Amino acid sequence: MQPKLIHHVGILVANLEEAIERWERITGYTFGPIHRYRSSHYRDSSEQDEHLHDARLSFSREGTPHIELLEATGTGTHGAANLGVHHLAFVDYGDLEAEHERVTGLGLQVDGRDVNDAGELLLFFTDPPSTDHVRLEFVAPRDHPNVMDDGSPMWRDPSTGRFDAWGPDGKDWRGR
Repeated sequence: MQPKLIHHVGILVANLEEAIERWERITGYTFGPIHRYRSSHYRDSSEQDEHLHDARLSFSREGTPHIELLEATGTGTHGAANLGVHHLAFVDYGDLEAEHERVTGLGLQVDGRDVNDAGELLLFFTDPPSTDHVRLEFVAPRDHPNVMDDGSPMWRDPSTGRFDAWGPDGKDWRGR
């Protein structure tokens, strides 16, 4: 098995705008426009049935690994009880279902998963106690339910076909 490199480090914060300003001052990184991962198919320890998951986030331009700042929401995997380093993310699993089977076959527990409307697995998180108290995120290269912070559609890069919060002008979260 060829190991995947870490794509980003997710950090769960209480206030996204304040965190972006702080992390920019500390690191010199530039953070992209605030957008949302908004899904009605998310499942985690807060509710095993599919439920709304509406996470506000922003990625650093610099990386890899990138820094992903996420604002705490709800009581489950992204609740305020989990502030701080939230996860290490590995992306572009063409067969995420097989990776899920492999990871759970190793005895790791899953806490947090999302599927698209067709029922295809988009992402999943390991339960921190099963991975030395570090949550891992595994992500498929499928379209995800991302929208801009105001709910408008994200720009899609015509050269890759992927959604991109930076948009065609590459402006940061302040619009500069």
